[in-house]
Amino acid sequence: MYYNYTPPLSLHSSDTIKVTGQGSVTLSPDRALITLGVSTESTSLQDAQSENATVMNRVINSISNQNIPRNNIQTKDFRIHPQYDYIEGKQVFRGYRVTNMIEVTVDDITQVGQIVDLAVNEGANEVQNIQFTVANSDLHYENALKISVNNARDKARTIAEELGVSVSSVPRKIKEITTRTNQQPQPYVLGVSTESATTPIEPGQLEIKAVINATFDFN
Repeated sequence: MYYNYTPPLSLHSSDTIKVTGQGSVTLSPDRALITLGVSTESTSLQDAQSENATVMNRVINSISNQNIPRNNIQTKDFRIHPQYDYIEGKQVFRGYRVTNMIEVTVDDITQVGQIVDLAVNEGANEVQNIQFTVANSDLHYENALKISVNNARDKARTIAEELGVSVSSVPRKIKEITTRTNQQPQPYVLGVSTESATTPIEPGQLEIKAVINATFDFN
Protein backbone atom coordinates (compact mmCIF):
# COMPACT_ATOMS: atom_id res chain seq x y z
CA MET A 1 0.00 0.00 0.00
CA TYR A 2 1.13 3.57 -0.65
CA TYR A 3 1.10 6.46 1.72
CA ASN A 4 -1.51 8.91 0.43
CA TYR A 5 0.59 12.09 0.45
CA THR A 6 2.15 12.97 -2.92
CA PRO A 7 4.99 15.51 -2.67
CA PRO A 8 5.95 17.97 -5.42
CA LEU A 9 7.92 16.54 -8.34
CA SER A 10 10.61 18.46 -10.19
CA LEU A 11 12.74 18.37 -13.34
CA HIS A 12 16.38 19.42 -13.26
CA SER A 13 18.54 20.87 -16.01
CA SER A 14 20.94 17.91 -15.72
CA ASP A 15 18.39 15.59 -17.37
CA THR A 16 17.22 14.01 -14.15
CA ILE A 17 13.88 13.54 -12.46
CA LYS A 18 13.77 13.71 -8.68
CA VAL A 19 10.84 12.10 -6.88
CA THR A 20 9.88 11.02 -3.38
CA GLY A 21 8.76 7.42 -2.92
CA GLN A 22 6.65 6.34 0.02
CA GLY A 23 5.55 2.94 1.23
CA SER A 24 3.96 1.43 4.29
CA VAL A 25 3.07 -1.94 5.75
CA THR A 26 0.15 -2.41 8.15
CA LEU A 27 0.23 -5.36 10.50
CA SER A 28 -0.89 -6.64 13.87
CA PRO A 29 1.61 -6.28 16.74
CA ASP A 30 2.98 -9.45 18.30
CA ARG A 31 5.01 -7.97 21.16
CA ALA A 32 4.34 -5.52 23.98
CA LEU A 33 6.68 -3.50 26.19
CA ILE A 34 5.20 -2.66 29.59
CA THR A 35 6.90 -0.10 31.82
CA LEU A 36 5.80 -0.35 35.45
CA GLY A 37 7.27 -0.09 38.91
CA VAL A 38 7.06 0.56 42.61
CA SER A 39 7.36 3.85 44.48
CA THR A 40 7.69 3.92 48.27
CA GLU A 41 8.14 6.70 50.83
CA SER A 42 9.42 6.82 54.39
CA THR A 43 11.22 9.19 56.73
CA SER A 44 13.93 6.51 56.84
CA LEU A 45 15.81 5.87 53.61
CA GLN A 46 16.58 2.32 54.71
CA ASP A 47 12.89 1.62 55.35
CA ALA A 48 11.86 3.10 51.99
CA GLN A 49 14.45 0.98 50.17
CA SER A 50 13.56 -2.17 52.09
CA GLU A 51 9.84 -1.81 51.44
CA ASN A 52 10.49 -1.05 47.78
CA ALA A 53 12.67 -4.15 47.36
CA THR A 54 10.10 -6.37 49.07
CA VAL A 55 7.23 -5.17 46.89
CA MET A 56 9.27 -5.22 43.68
CA ASN A 57 10.36 -8.81 44.33
CA ARG A 58 6.70 -9.78 44.67
CA VAL A 59 5.88 -7.99 41.42
CA ILE A 60 8.73 -9.64 39.50
CA ASN A 61 7.90 -13.09 40.87
CA SER A 62 4.23 -12.72 39.92
CA ILE A 63 5.23 -11.74 36.37
CA SER A 64 7.75 -14.59 36.10
CA ASN A 65 5.04 -17.04 37.14
CA GLN A 66 3.18 -16.12 33.94
CA ASN A 67 5.91 -17.79 31.84
CA ILE A 68 7.73 -14.51 31.27
CA PRO A 69 11.49 -15.26 31.14
CA ARG A 70 13.64 -13.32 33.60
CA ASN A 71 15.69 -11.90 30.73
CA ASN A 72 12.45 -10.26 29.49
CA ILE A 73 12.33 -8.22 32.71
CA GLN A 74 14.80 -5.35 32.78
CA THR A 75 15.38 -2.52 35.25
CA LYS A 76 14.76 0.78 33.46
CA ASP A 77 15.15 3.31 36.25
CA PHE A 78 16.03 3.44 39.94
CA ARG A 79 15.84 6.71 41.83
CA ILE A 80 16.02 8.05 45.37
CA HIS A 81 14.63 11.53 45.99
CA PRO A 82 14.31 13.46 49.24
CA GLN A 83 10.79 14.86 49.67
CA TYR A 84 9.94 18.25 51.14
CA ASP A 85 6.83 20.12 52.18
CA TYR A 86 6.61 23.89 52.19
CA ILE A 87 5.02 25.21 55.37
CA GLU A 88 4.66 28.95 55.83
CA GLY A 89 7.29 29.51 53.17
CA LYS A 90 9.80 27.16 54.74
CA GLN A 91 11.13 23.91 53.30
CA VAL A 92 10.43 21.04 55.70
CA PHE A 93 11.90 17.59 55.13
CA ARG A 94 9.16 14.96 54.74
CA GLY A 95 11.12 11.82 53.91
CA TYR A 96 12.54 9.84 51.00
CA ARG A 97 10.90 8.46 47.89
CA VAL A 98 12.42 5.37 46.26
CA THR A 99 11.25 4.47 42.75
CA ASN A 100 12.18 1.31 40.85
CA MET A 101 10.89 0.93 37.27
CA ILE A 102 11.11 -2.20 35.12
CA GLU A 103 10.33 -2.92 31.47
CA VAL A 104 8.61 -6.22 30.73
CA THR A 105 8.76 -7.67 27.22
CA VAL A 106 5.65 -9.76 26.52
CA ASP A 107 5.61 -11.97 23.42
CA ASP A 108 2.00 -13.06 23.93
CA ILE A 109 0.06 -9.81 23.78
CA THR A 110 -3.10 -11.49 25.08
CA GLN A 111 -1.31 -11.53 28.47
CA VAL A 112 -0.79 -7.78 28.71
CA GLY A 113 -3.90 -6.92 30.72
CA GLN A 114 -3.40 -9.88 33.04
CA ILE A 115 0.25 -8.99 33.70
CA VAL A 116 -0.62 -5.37 34.49
CA ASP A 117 -3.34 -6.49 36.89
CA LEU A 118 -1.05 -8.99 38.63
CA ALA A 119 1.65 -6.37 39.08
CA VAL A 120 -0.81 -3.84 40.50
CA ASN A 121 -2.30 -6.41 42.85
CA GLU A 122 1.19 -7.25 44.14
CA GLY A 123 1.90 -3.59 44.92
CA ALA A 124 3.04 -1.90 41.70
CA ASN A 125 1.82 1.70 41.87
CA GLU A 126 3.55 3.11 38.78
CA VAL A 127 2.47 2.05 35.29
CA GLN A 128 3.96 4.49 32.81
CA ASN A 129 3.09 3.10 29.39
CA ILE A 130 2.39 0.10 27.19
CA GLN A 131 3.99 0.03 23.76
CA PHE A 132 3.09 -2.46 21.04
CA THR A 133 5.59 -3.52 18.41
CA VAL A 134 6.62 -6.49 16.27
CA ALA A 135 9.42 -8.95 16.92
CA ASN A 136 10.87 -8.80 13.38
CA SER A 137 10.47 -5.08 12.70
CA ASP A 138 13.55 -4.98 10.44
CA LEU A 139 11.93 -7.36 7.95
CA HIS A 140 8.69 -5.36 7.82
CA TYR A 141 10.56 -2.08 7.42
CA GLU A 142 12.51 -3.56 4.52
CA ASN A 143 9.21 -4.52 2.87
CA ALA A 144 7.97 -0.94 3.28
CA LEU A 145 11.27 0.27 1.83
CA LYS A 146 10.79 -1.93 -1.26
CA ILE A 147 7.33 -0.44 -1.75
CA SER A 148 8.75 3.09 -1.49
CA VAL A 149 11.35 2.31 -4.19
CA ASN A 150 8.67 0.97 -6.54
CA ASN A 151 6.52 3.99 -5.76
CA ALA A 152 9.38 6.32 -6.72
CA ARG A 153 10.01 4.39 -9.94
CA ASP A 154 6.31 4.56 -10.90
CA LYS A 155 6.26 8.31 -10.33
CA ALA A 156 9.37 8.83 -12.45
CA ARG A 157 7.86 6.77 -15.29
CA THR A 158 4.60 8.73 -15.12
CA ILE A 159 6.46 12.02 -15.47
CA ALA A 160 8.62 10.67 -18.29
CA GLU A 161 5.59 9.42 -20.22
CA GLU A 162 3.91 12.80 -19.89
CA LEU A 163 7.03 14.53 -21.21
CA GLY A 164 7.59 12.01 -23.99
CA VAL A 165 11.03 10.94 -22.77
CA SER A 166 12.59 7.68 -21.60
CA VAL A 167 13.62 7.24 -17.99
CA SER A 168 16.15 4.83 -16.51
CA SER A 169 14.64 2.00 -14.46
CA VAL A 170 17.55 2.20 -12.02
CA PRO A 171 17.87 5.44 -10.04
CA ARG A 172 21.12 7.36 -10.10
CA LYS A 173 20.78 8.20 -6.42
CA ILE A 174 18.59 7.08 -3.50
CA LYS A 175 18.46 8.71 -0.09
CA GLU A 176 16.56 7.09 2.76
CA ILE A 177 14.53 9.70 4.62
CA THR A 178 12.63 7.88 7.35
CA THR A 179 13.51 5.53 10.15
CA ARG A 180 11.27 2.79 11.45
CA THR A 181 8.67 3.74 14.04
CA ASN A 182 6.38 1.83 16.37
CA GLN A 183 3.00 2.60 17.81
CA GLN A 184 3.11 5.37 20.38
CA PRO A 185 3.12 4.24 24.02
CA GLN A 186 -0.32 4.08 25.60
CA PRO A 187 -0.71 5.73 29.02
CA TYR A 188 -2.25 3.49 31.65
CA VAL A 189 -4.60 4.74 34.35
CA LEU A 190 -3.69 2.91 37.54
CA GLY A 191 -6.46 0.95 39.19
CA VAL A 192 -7.10 -2.22 41.15
CA SER A 193 -8.47 -5.16 39.20
CA THR A 194 -10.77 -7.94 40.34
CA GLU A 195 -10.69 -11.65 39.62
CA SER A 196 -13.75 -11.36 37.39
CA ALA A 197 -12.39 -8.64 35.12
CA THR A 198 -9.04 -8.22 33.41
CA THR A 199 -7.95 -4.75 32.37
CA PRO A 200 -8.81 -4.47 28.65
CA ILE A 201 -5.81 -3.56 26.50
CA GLU A 202 -6.34 -3.12 22.76
CA PRO A 203 -3.17 -3.46 20.63
CA GLY A 204 -4.70 -2.05 17.45
CA GLN A 205 -2.64 -2.03 14.24
CA LEU A 206 0.89 -0.89 13.48
CA GLU A 207 1.87 1.02 10.35
CA ILE A 208 5.54 0.85 9.43
CA LYS A 209 6.50 3.55 6.93
CA ALA A 210 9.46 4.17 4.65
CA VAL A 211 10.24 7.28 2.59
CA ILE A 212 13.05 7.81 0.08
CA ASN A 213 14.24 10.48 -2.34
CA ALA A 214 15.29 9.07 -5.71
CA THR A 215 16.91 10.66 -8.74
CA PHE A 216 16.44 9.10 -12.21
CA ASP A 217 18.20 9.92 -15.48
CA PHE A 218 16.07 10.55 -18.56
CA ASN A 219 16.75 11.15 -22.24
